[in-house]
Amino acid sequence: MTKKIDDSKINAALRAAKDFIYDDLTVGIGTGSTVNYFIQALSELVEKDELDILCVPSSIESKIELAKAGLSTGSLIEESELDIYIDGADIITKNFVLIKGGGGALTMEKIMARASEEFIVIADYTKYPRDLNSFPVPIEIIPQTVNTIIKPIFDLGGEFRLRYGTGKIGPVISDNGNIIGDVHFNKSFDPSEMEKALKLIPGVVENGIFPKDADRIIIGYPDSSELVFNKSEKE
Repeated sequence: MTKKIDDSKINAALRAAKDFIYDDLTVGIGTGSTVNYFIQALSELVEKDELDILCVPSSIESKIELAKAGLSTGSLIEESELDIYIDGADIITKNFVLIKGGGGALTMEKIMARASEEFIVIADYTKYPRDLNSFPVPIEIIPQTVNTIIKPIFDLGGEFRLRYGTGKIGPVISDNGNIIGDVHFNKSFDPSEMEKALKLIPGVVENGIFPKDADRIIIGYPDSSELVFNKSEKE
């Protein structure tokens, strides 16, 4: 099963590199295992075709992977507009709503998705289609508000849980120095309204609901890939 999923991630990543990368682009790079396969594919393409590509990573993890791959990197401080942004997703609904942030980089991921001319999502077949409440909504919060946000989230129908990882004691901390948690919903909700409602809670920096952000979505399968969504064809 793991090999099938890995092959699917690779096929989605290869499709994105082959179809949407060309010379003289500033490319935003998301975070996660599927994105790491894209970085590998991008490195090979840049070397083969001698492309001039500048990569802007969404996380320290992706910056490290880009350095390993020998790709040129910049930051949003210098590059406030991106030609294209490539990232994965934790789930994708049948209406192409995304839940992201399983890797803890949701704030920069949303900033970069909305600073780019085009946002392309790459994911394996287990991520699509999924019910909206089948994956908790990641949130980034200011550490001092870890208790004050519990009731407002409960009033919205959610249950807040701190996220814990390995390698350290205590909750997961984002690259921005904030706490990462997850909101569990037992029933479906309006993604656009919930995204706004969560952001209005004092102390919540960002949440992982991406209601209408994707311009294209590529789903990988063990032996193929498919462009399942193209926003330009819907308009």
